[in-house]
Amino acid sequence: MNRLIRYANSNDSNVLGKIHAESSQAGFESIIPDNILKDVFSIERRTKRFISEISEGSPKTAIAFNENEPAGLISFGKCRYGNNRESWIEIWRVYLIPKFWGSGISKELIEWSINEILKENFTNIELWVLEENIRARNFYEKIGFKYDNTFQIINMGKELRELRYIKS
Repeated sequence: MNRLIRYANSNDSNVLGKIHAESSQAGFESIIPDNILKDVFSIERRTKRFISEISEGSPKTAIAFNENEPAGLISFGKCRYGNNRESWIEIWRVYLIPKFWGSGISKELIEWSINEILKENFTNIELWVLEENIRARNFYEKIGFKYDNTFQIINMGKELRELRYIKS
């Protein structure tokens, strides 16, 4: 199987927007109301977000290809929710086109990003996941992330608990 992971560039914004939108709409289908999913996670809105992030250089985003087909993405950068200690970094997102779910690409993206993160001398990683997203929580736990009993309430058309997972 031919796989490649590389940092994204401005030419990838449309593909990143498509991956993020398709994965979010499928993965959050029974968690976030449809009208919010179609608006907040539209391809157009996600693409604009990636254009902005790539031009600003934060967070860093990488794209995974399977047999030269865009399959997934991962973004990591400064912690967004107040954890600004120098040794900490946050994985902002890990998304795969649904047909690649269960393929091992998410694990490869996480391992690749951890190697990149360690090169920058970060020793602690956090990520946030919706409490109702059992598939993602099981995946993160399987690869060594632990829920540290920290959560926040977010509103995505309804109140949702977002849980913090950490890895040191």
